[in-house]
Amino acid sequence: MRLDAERAPFFIEKLQIKMLPTLIMFVDGIAYDRITGFDELGGSDDFPTIALTRRLIKGGVLWANNRKEKGEIKIKKSSNRNRDSSDSGDDY
Repeated sequence: MRLDAERAPFFIEKLQIKMLPTLIMFVDGIAYDRITGFDELGGSDDFPTIALTRRLIKGGVLWANNRKEKGEIKIKKSSNRNRDSSDSGDDY
């Protein structure tokens, strides 16, 4: 649901909204989590949609459809066949 803050001062006061944008996540009619401002989404209003999706999943109001939405990444270790013989093998 979307609510126009200027047209709903009662709800703005009741939900204690001090900054826009504010997203309040409800589960079974109870305020469960909130996002205030853009800081959690990268600090600007042109954040990637996946950032909001992952935050809503973390907040417990959405379920991930795949590993990308969960934020899981797969890191492959590259095989470096041309290593210098003086290299000790320590990776820092």
